[in-house]
Amino acid sequence: MGHCIRAVIGTHEAVRKIADDWVRAKETELPQGFGMVFCMTALLEDIEELMEFSDEVIERSPFPELEYFNSAAKFLMEEYSFHTKLAYIETDYFGGAGTQAGLLYENGQPATEPKNGEGTINALLKELGVWRKPDTDEFDMLGLGKYRHMK
Repeated sequence: MGHCIRAVIGTHEAVRKIADDWVRAKETELPQGFGMVFCMTALLEDIEELMEFSDEVIERSPFPELEYFNSAAKFLMEEYSFHTKLAYIETDYFGGAGTQAGLLYENGQPATEPKNGEGTINALLKELGVWRKPDTDEFDMLGLGKYRHMK
């Protein structure tokens, strides 16, 4: 089975604000008071349309470590990470092989360098404050394994 998602994860309150402001953003509630919004193409296109009206430059992949992160995702992270932390994550796995990547934003700025490779998402979730049991990682504590594709 595969696992291919792009999402923003933060506290329920922070993610709820994104869902309230953008019609195409739907919050998925996660354990421990966290929430997630998938970075669906339609949502990012809505943001790009807004950026076109504001003369923002729309660019692809400002960070080479992140395959799908574009200026619309960057706008989302910058705008909604004030007074909170938000993690942007990407996964692309099939049959056990693949990649994961992400970065953390806080106060409108990247709080970590973009990273990819094994353990990246767990490290970002730990920075958000996700706690884990000794035999379970942060990814599994939030139940992210059941979200195989964005819907």
